Amino acid sequence: MKTFVERVKRTIFVATLMLAMSACTQDDDITDIFTGRGWTLSYVQDGATKRYGTKKYDVQFIDNTFNATIPGGATISGRWEADGNSRKFHCWNVQSTGSLKGDTIAQKMLQIFTDATSYDGDTHWLQIKQNKSTFMQFYSK
Repeated sequence: MKTFVERVKRTIFVATLMLAMSACTQDDDITDIFTGRGWTLSYVQDGATKRYGTKKYDVQFIDNTFNATIPGGATISGRWEADGNSRKFHCWNVQSTGSLKGDTIAQKMLQIFTDATSYDGDTHWLQIKQNKSTFMQFYSK
């Protein structure tokens, strides 16, 4: 006969295992990751080059549109869609208003949004990828 302590340990183990398994799904919750929160740029990776902004670059995803605010008053906006199974990410109607001239980070952001192919991350961090070595990484505000 199992002792009370052994039964409690087993119950805790089974409950923990069930919680862990329910958290691991093949399909990301796109709404939870993208919408309802703001994202702030950590850095832009272009091959071996990482560029960290000394200013604040923010992106907001609302429904299937996005709006990135660029220091100095410029914006990058467009429409987006993502697939939680394959982690494919695509943008269209991407456009900028205001000047991005001289801002290499904003110019790279525009390029990545225009040519985005996939995403990675969760509700705490997010990468929008042009390819494996070219992406922008954000943290949740």
